Amino acid sequence: MKYILLILFLSVNAYAQITFSQNPNDFSSQGLEDVKIPQLKSFEEAAQWADLVAIAQVDDIEYKKVRKLNASGYAYLKVRVPYKGAELNETIAVVAKGFSKNVCYYPDRENEGERFLVFLKKAPEEKSNVYYGLKPYCQLQVLLSDTGQYILRTPLDQNIFPIDEKLIEPQKFKDPHAQFDTTLWTSTKRDEYANQYKCEIIETEDTLQRYYHLRYTEGVPIYKIRPLLKLKHVPRITSKQK
Repeated sequence: MKYILLILFLSVNAYAQITFSQNPNDFSSQGLEDVKIPQLKSFEEAAQWADLVAIAQVDDIEYKKVRKLNASGYAYLKVRVPYKGAELNETIAVVAKGFSKNVCYYPDRENEGERFLVFLKKAPEEKSNVYYGLKPYCQLQVLLSDTGQYILRTPLDQNIFPIDEKLIEPQKFKDPHAQFDTTLWTSTKRDEYANQYKCEIIETEDTLQRYYHLRYTEGVPIYKIRPLLKLKHVPRITSKQK
């Protein structure tokens, strides 16, 4: 009986060492100032560089702001499809600090929270499930199709990796984040973004105002991206297989 209790105690203690409470005061961003932006040329290079590769969903954010701009803090993500260094439904924290365009701040959770294909590095001086990311490698947007599949939205931000055009398919997204309001944009900005990211412009109006939204229209099923990572086999997964 004593041995059983000892084993249980050690198991609980070991688990406590790798978990965290969602409190940004528990962490520091020491060491992040010297992080260098890698020059990665493919999904395979990104997967080799990263300590964690997964499709992860935004659960919550805790950022300190300076003049309404994110200055430092943590995003809490839930792993939906693990590829490397993570397990299904594991909660991770992503630390960020500063105002560089490559600092990885995540959007606030709206509705069910956005999903991203993430390539993350273990954060220095942090607990085991705390990471940092560098844009755009930490935020490749994943959307749900009308059949519930995970789709990597294309074109990719900054076109960071070349993608064979044969892999890209027209998509009917059933995802609240596939369409967004651009009513306050100028028509020039709206047209340029729609052209760059292959968006459909949706125009509606009521008695008071005319409204404009953009909707993404193409992407690559995530099961076609997985082989490009050159990692161990992971079964094809849709949003219903959580």
